[in-house]
Amino acid sequence: MTADQRLDQLEPLVSQTLAVADRHTAQLKQLVNLVTQQSDNTQFILQELVKMKGELGELKVESRESKEKQTAMDSKLDRILDLLSGSR
Repeated sequence: MTADQRLDQLEPLVSQTLAVADRHTAQLKQLVNLVTQQSDNTQFILQELVKMKGELGELKVESRESKEKQTAMDSKLDRILDLLSGSR
């Protein structure tokens, strides 16, 4: 078999191999894009969760302060009612 004949046999095989490699490269690019998009989505969700956690902490503090004020107000109202009921 001559060198040209061997080359003629290898050419289609190399062509097919390169076509498969090109398809795989395109698929890998798609996968990279999908992973990047998922990563961006996950990062966004995590950032929003951090914000919500901070807001929840602020709400807890406000709620605690409100309860303390309510307790103080209840005590004052109880004292006023005691004084009013004692003056009858």
